[in-house]
This record gives sequence, structure tokens and C-alpha cells, in this order.
Amino acid sequence: MKLIPGFLAVLALSGAVSLSAAAADKPITVTVNQQTLNLSSSSPVKDNDTILVPMRPIFEKLGLALAWDAKTSTVTASKEGLSIKLQIGSKKASVNGTVKQLSAAPRMINNVTYVPLRFVSEATGNEVSWDAKANTVAITSAADSSTAAKEIAALFDKYAEYSNSENIKGFMSLIDPKSPLAAIGPQLEEQNAKYDTKNTIEQLNIIDLQKDEATVQTVENSEKLGGAFILNSKAEYIYSLTKSSTGWLISNLQIKAIQYSLPAGTLEAKVTVPQADEDQINAVIQANVDYTNKENIDGILSTIDEASPAYAQTRQIYTQVFQAYDLESAIESSKIIDYTADEASVYMVQTTKRLSGPALADTRSTTVTTVKKAADGKWKLVQSYIIKTEPLTP
Repeated sequence: MKLIPGFLAVLALSGAVSLSAAAADKPITVTVNQQTLNLSSSSPVKDNDTILVPMRPIFEKLGLALAWDAKTSTVTASKEGLSIKLQIGSKKASVNGTVKQLSAAPRMINNVTYVPLRFVSEATGNEVSWDAKANTVAITSAADSSTAAKEIAALFDKYAEYSNSENIKGFMSLIDPKSPLAAIGPQLEEQNAKYDTKNTIEQLNIIDLQKDEATVQTVENSEKLGGAFILNSKAEYIYSLTKSSTGWLISNLQIKAIQYSLPAGTLEAKVTVPQADEDQINAVIQANVDYTNKENIDGILSTIDEASPAYAQTRQIYTQVFQAYDLESAIESSKIIDYTADEASVYMVQTTKRLSGPALADTRSTTVTTVKKAADGKWKLVQSYIIKTEPLTP
């Protein structure tokens, strides 16, 4: 599956999920290895960012025996190879004789001893996660957590395999059928027909793991092998996963950052462009810069393809920029690095200097701008990708 950098990301839903007032009022639930603890008589409470839970059901569920010293208000929880000591009112605890700092001190509430959940769970070698939407704390044993991590790693191994082998059926089997991403099959076929890239997953980190949901951060590389021109990229993604009866599936993703680079040999390659098209391409790029310097928004829009994703946002963005700044841009160099009869890519080095307005560094930007020939034969700008930006030295 040869994917454009960020292709899935632009199809995914974006934005953070906020906790509703109704969810915030739900009692806190605690699960241990997917089993809900019966805490109806003494519900967990929050102390700032720390969740405190009744001591006895938590320790006993985790397999620890309890001993209470009334004189010192100290509780000792122990099992083979592990001894934990906590004292009411103290933010210091002991794990096998080593002093640990607590985020909140154990305390008595209605004659029930409450202890900080995360510390107790982690001290016993368990994983703890917080689901704000469901007001649920999930404690997972190291064995269960390790199994889930292996399953998620296997999912992304298949993701890369199916992507690079152009196995659309296999790739779509990794997508949650309830997700908006489940509709991207036809677009993937179009991308496969046009581009040839190699995709690799450089890093994979599970940043949240719950019973049926997980959040995964990846760093992925995309390298052009052939086909239509496309930039190499290195991107950071955040994936949302759901667990079904068949295993983990991708339900959503967001692109957090992306860095573009030129495929090897791009600047050295000879590209043949008819003189008339080369002149028109250079002219529309220069016109875009000239209109920008004149703060002529209608002129700027006249140089951009109306079907471009950037077109609708251009007026708003430039209006805000021109209200705050007076800038001067200039093209230092440009080169057409890819050309077909109706599409081209231009490598360009451009400087931008602040003439007035709030503090803003003068910069030199290296970009690749794609252009497209419209039905009337005029070339228009489609999109620009930043390769590098550096401050201008005096």
C-alpha cells in the first residue's frame, strides 16, 4: 500500500475528545485484569490528580496480605518477595526497604483507609491506565500487558507488510469497520496506481493501553521508489486502536509532525520541459510572490488552483498576516524537478524579511511547490511542502 505522506491522516477525524459533564459525574470504576472491583460501599476519590482507593479490596485483589499497626497508623502489605509499607498522612512509602515518594498521602475517609492507586499498582509490578471518558482505572498485570503489546506490534508489522505489497484487502482488514477510515479503499487503489514508495516504521510506542482501547505513537518513513513524483517523508502519527473479537484494529489517527525531503538524485536529474510551459510555471510562481508583497489577496488567489486544499484557507490566513506584518519575499532560485503535461513540481529557495510588525525572524525557506495546468491551459499553484527553514544571517 503505497501511501502519500499523511494520506490517512487527512481522511481521519481530527480534534480532541472532551469529557462531558455527565461523564465527569460518573463514579470512578476500578478494574483488575478486566474484572471490575466491587467498591460500592467505599468509592474511589480524587485528590488533585491522584486517585485514592479503599486499601483492603485493592491489596487483596492484588494478592497481598495486610497487617495494620494502630500505634503508628502504618499498613504493611506483603506477599512473597514484596513488602510495602504506607503510613496515614505521610507522602513517603517503603517498597522492599526502599523509600518512595507518593503524589498523595494515604488517609482515613469515613473510617476506611484510602491509598494512592497508581503507586500501589506499580509497586506490585502492574500497569495502570486512566480512561477519562469512562471514569475508569484499569490495572493490568505485566503478563497481560506484554501480550497486548505483542499483539499491537504484530498489527503494525502487518500494516507495513500490506502497505508495501499493495495488498488492499489485507490492509483494510486492519481497519475498524466502524471507523471513517473504512471508506478509503477506492482512494488507496488510486494512490497505488500513481505512486511507488517504501514505508517503514522506525519507532512504535504504546502510550496508553486499556482493555479494549489503545493509543500508539509511531515514527514512519516513506521513501520514493518509482511512479509519479512524491517527496520522501518522516512523520509522527498518533493512532487510536480498538480491540474486537478478531484482535486489535485501527480506528483513527492524527498526524502530529512531518518532515519532507527530496528523493536521492532529484536535483541532479535532467527534466525536459517545453519552453512555453516552463515560462508559464515560473511566471505564476513569481506572480504569487509579487502579489504577496503587494498584499493583494485577490491576486494571490488568482495564482492558486481552486481545487487546492489551501485555496479556501488562503484568504483568511493572508488577511491575518497582512494585518499584523509588512513582509517582503524574494525568490533566490527555482528549478522544475518533475514535469508531466498537466502537473509539475518546483524546487524553490525563497527569502522572507520583516519590514514592520511584531518581532519575526527573517528566514530562508526551501520548498517544493506543486503546480497544475487547468482546463484553460493556465498553470496554477496547488500546494507547497517545506523542506527546510533557516534564519537569515545579517
